[in-house]
Amino acid sequence: MSRYPFPSYPRGWFALALSHELAGRPGEPAAEGAATVLTRRAFGRDIVLFRGADGTAHALDAYCPHLGAHLGKGGCVVDGALRCTFHGIRFDGEGNCVSIPHVTKVPPGMKAKAWQVREVDGILVVWFDPAGEPPSFEVPSYFDQRGEPEKWAPMQWHTWEKLHAHPQETSENSVDLAHFETVHGYAGVDIVDPIDITGDTLRISYRMKRGLDNLGMPGQSVESVFKVRVHGLGYSVVEVETPTFGTEFRTYVLCTPIDEETVILRGGGTMKMLPDPNMNQLVNGLFFKGFVHDVEQDFHIWENKAYFDRPVLAANDGPIGPYRKWCRQFYAYSAEAAE
Repeated sequence: MSRYPFPSYPRGWFALALSHELAGRPGEPAAEGAATVLTRRAFGRDIVLFRGADGTAHALDAYCPHLGAHLGKGGCVVDGALRCTFHGIRFDGEGNCVSIPHVTKVPPGMKAKAWQVREVDGILVVWFDPAGEPPSFEVPSYFDQRGEPEKWAPMQWHTWEKLHAHPQETSENSVDLAHFETVHGYAGVDIVDPIDITGDTLRISYRMKRGLDNLGMPGQSVESVFKVRVHGLGYSVVEVETPTFGTEFRTYVLCTPIDEETVILRGGGTMKMLPDPNMNQLVNGLFFKGFVHDVEQDFHIWENKAYFDRPVLAANDGPIGPYRKWCRQFYAYSAEAAE
């Protein structure tokens, strides 16, 4: 029996891999550990990623429509198409069969299911819709929006696999203001910009203070402003400004359902470069370590809590009700539920 009164797989964009994990961009050396064909588990199925001849990322269902061989197990990329290891049949990024050895006419129906893929800020996301509808929104590039990407440090990433949670639950923490004090040790939580909902995107900003004991400054605290942007239930971005230190950080929290019980969580972070280049590595490292620590503090709660459809809320909880109402649109029954 599911822990939640809503489907395990919401509609939206979900991360399958990071760009550097998938080799095959023309003129670029492959990153250490990168592969030309990747298999990723999501939405209760295997999905295979590869790049076409121009470097564009593609995703197909894992099983060859011919006789069911797994395209990610021994498959390879030939002339920009994914070649099945069983009979050598090739499929392009749209799932079309482009070659069958010794056969000139492609049989009707010889087509693999293709997934919509976007490559944004070093992340490979795919579109999932339980009704098979095309994308109804896009996830933005924050590097493009903010400009001057060369002034930001290289992204750092951490991945947590097989967490017993749900994308709606992990994203709900972004509006659960009361938990920042009890779970994460912040103080003085105060809303700067109230919740704003525009279609697929939820925005909210707040300020909080945190002690500096871990930086060797006991008894002192610093205030930061957190600008939260949630694009569907699988893609959240938080921009953190700390005026006292003159720092700007950006974090990504990407939650993808693996199956009906578990998710994979990817956390990324970058920092706007400081005037003193000698401080960049130290400050960026401390920031990302703190970010990872904060994320992990939520795990024991997510994995053991019950979901109450009608919770008894307190005045300082934050806009949990509006958040949950916004979430309804991302399920197959959202149209009826919203009525």
